[in-house]
Amino acid sequence: MKKMLVIAGSLACGVSYAASPVFQPIGSSFTLGSSANPSALSTSLYNPAAPFLMVDTDEGDRFRFGIIGPGGFGYELGQVDSLTDEIDRLEKKLDETAQTAEAAQALKDDANNIVTLLGKDANGKLSTAGQIPFFPVIYKHPKYGSFTFDASLSAVGNGKFIDDRIDIVGDDTDGDGTDDTYILSTKSSIYTKYGTDLAFGFGYANDLWSNQHGMLIAGAKVNIHAVTLGKALLHLGAADEDGAEDYYADSLSDNGKTTIGASLDLGAIWTSEYYQFGITGTNLNEPTFEYGSLKQDCSQLASESVAQNNCYVVDILANQGRIALSEVHTMERQVTIDSAVFVDDKQWALTGAYDLFETSDLLGDKYQWAVAAASYHGENAWIPGFRIGYRKNMAGTELSYLTGGFTLFKRLNFDLAYGLESIEIDGTEAPRSLYVSAGIESAF
Repeated sequence: MKKMLVIAGSLACGVSYAASPVFQPIGSSFTLGSSANPSALSTSLYNPAAPFLMVDTDEGDRFRFGIIGPGGFGYELGQVDSLTDEIDRLEKKLDETAQTAEAAQALKDDANNIVTLLGKDANGKLSTAGQIPFFPVIYKHPKYGSFTFDASLSAVGNGKFIDDRIDIVGDDTDGDGTDDTYILSTKSSIYTKYGTDLAFGFGYANDLWSNQHGMLIAGAKVNIHAVTLGKALLHLGAADEDGAEDYYADSLSDNGKTTIGASLDLGAIWTSEYYQFGITGTNLNEPTFEYGSLKQDCSQLASESVAQNNCYVVDILANQGRIALSEVHTMERQVTIDSAVFVDDKQWALTGAYDLFETSDLLGDKYQWAVAAASYHGENAWIPGFRIGYRKNMAGTELSYLTGGFTLFKRLNFDLAYGLESIEIDGTEAPRSLYVSAGIESAF
């Protein structure tokens, strides 16, 4: 049972570690995408030109800021029904002793089928992201444009099963030179990676040109990132040994490495009374950040210990190209286009957004979002605003979501992204992915 708990816990990501993250936007942008909407402060976090639209100086306003959040949390799971049952089945096969070579071969064939399935689809991911309280802060001068100060924290972790062949190991228990019993052995392992990003941003935006048809706004933003990246591996043969759980937890916490880097974002928006177009370029300089290394001198570790046995498996899998001992993450350049159509003084809107490229999050998972949504934001604080939409990852897992949210008193926002693909968990159908977000912002 201990082995099953270690594996299942790792595949559920085991994240106990605590800008717009690639894996999922937060706040109203869950539903609306990156299209800037003055009624939703969180839409100012993507296109650097958007903060200019968030404050109406004609009404005498100069500042706008967040209060709490928005913050979000979500998960993604691989396409493996009854995952814990499959893990339990594998555990029993690896613990079983066969009395004949034929029985051992039957065990091996059955275990190989399970390992192949888990290696293909057994993975799990947890993520969270949010604004530091009272951020972002936007100040807009009637003449000199808008200035934005931003602070956010995001964290993501995943666990996946690395499959390896099953071997039969014989044991000559009576010393007659022939094997009397047989057990199974494998280098199959659980591989966990995690990353956190504490980001501080400074942005500026101003109108460049306007006429009776609309206004062109441009903006730039510099982000400073403190990114911590780490990983750990535990092979199944060590999962039942004393101290395995403590060793694995310590490996995750001790392996993280923090790197400081800066990224540059640029954006432009053409906005009019009835329509709007935007383009955003993020991470244009593509900063890189280092992971903690798994490289160790196995001979220096305690003989036959969990750490030494695990170290040898790490080296073998690295030599096979299954894992990397050392690696870096690059915040890849992305270009996003968006559009909106407005009705009734912009209270009703149809919006869409599309990422032109696929990019990787901190863990290397691929994302390329396509978004379509409709929303209502009224002038009366007592009438709730609402929004509904559809979001799809065009790369990687290619998961899709039905999204929706509402705004109460023009301040309190809640959004949900419900995965349209499902899996079976303990006999009950559940979405493979789910994200929720909530926050309170200043009045507008």
